[in-house]
Amino acid sequence: MSVKVFLSVGDISAANYLYEILKEGFEDFEFLGITNTRLESIGIKSVGQISELSVVGIAEVLPRLLKIRRLYKRSIEVLRDCDVLIACDAPGFNLRLIKEARRMGVEKVVYFISPQVWAWKPGRAKIIAEYVDDLIVILPFEVEIYRNFESGKFKVHYVGHPLVDMVKPSVSREEFYRILGIDEEPVNLMPGSRWGEVKRHSSILKEVVKNLQGRVKDFILPTFEDFREYIEDSFSGLPVKVITDRDVSYPSYNSMFYSKLSIVASGTSSLEAALAYNPHIVFYSLNPLTYMLARFLVRVEYVSLPNLILNEEVIPELINKSPSQITRAAITLLEEDKERERMRYRFGELKSRLGGKEVIVRLRSLFRELLG
Repeated sequence: MSVKVFLSVGDISAANYLYEILKEGFEDFEFLGITNTRLESIGIKSVGQISELSVVGIAEVLPRLLKIRRLYKRSIEVLRDCDVLIACDAPGFNLRLIKEARRMGVEKVVYFISPQVWAWKPGRAKIIAEYVDDLIVILPFEVEIYRNFESGKFKVHYVGHPLVDMVKPSVSREEFYRILGIDEEPVNLMPGSRWGEVKRHSSILKEVVKNLQGRVKDFILPTFEDFREYIEDSFSGLPVKVITDRDVSYPSYNSMFYSKLSIVASGTSSLEAALAYNPHIVFYSLNPLTYMLARFLVRVEYVSLPNLILNEEVIPELINKSPSQITRAAITLLEEDKERERMRYRFGELKSRLGGKEVIVRLRSLFRELLG
């Protein structure tokens, strides 16, 4: 009889990592849980969708509470008949779920991708150590955070970050430019992967594009097909080419590898851009309430993962800054060749800290070992 595994995935990036890890070598397991179409394409049965959980900030979560509560109840009902729970990110949801899993007697609880206890709510580390059998972290500095909690029951594992293997172009530069109909290095715009981010950031990036028009011939904006119409309407009349996987596979990775620089909404995309050796600046616009609370609660000096891992502001960070301030930072990076080269050099150091090559292979082996 196959081992039945419940996946509680709260983020698109986590889903992408799991897709790469689980797409081969797990035929003798039965997976179901909170998914998206990509995870479903490798046979994982869906109990609910990641989009129901994937929100940022207090003001954004409040309108979704009823849907999240319903999803939690559905998850509990299905989890009763499972042997293993793998919780991924989404601590507001998953920390409750791991407690319930223990109460119901689920044999094994694995947490993949630690909550950002180094940024805020450090008490979550103790909860994880109490209720989880195995924690798989993907950032090198997270290992030491959990070392003090290790015991015979609770183990911490780090074999590298899956993005080291995943970030690569799918076509040549020449083919990519042919698809886009351009002949010069563009500037790449990345407003975020969540609907709320896209809406907030498109208006900011629109002003940045207007400000840079005399200096930059072409802009590209990789996104999901669901967002294409909204973004194309938002940038109507401007030299912005919207690209999705309908045009080319892995549009964001190709855009990072083949652009002069990127303007990136803070999140996983900054780490992806760094692993593509793509010079970039990071920006983000938060709801005023969320921003005010974050300034009091968040305990880290930097917001972008590359800066956190390197412990230095290699990438300029512009949080709740105006389009003119973002424009000035972009112009500096456009005009200073040595600064772009300095970034690329530090990105090479970052890549080595994140595990080098074949991280996915090592993660796949670790998952099989832990799942039995």
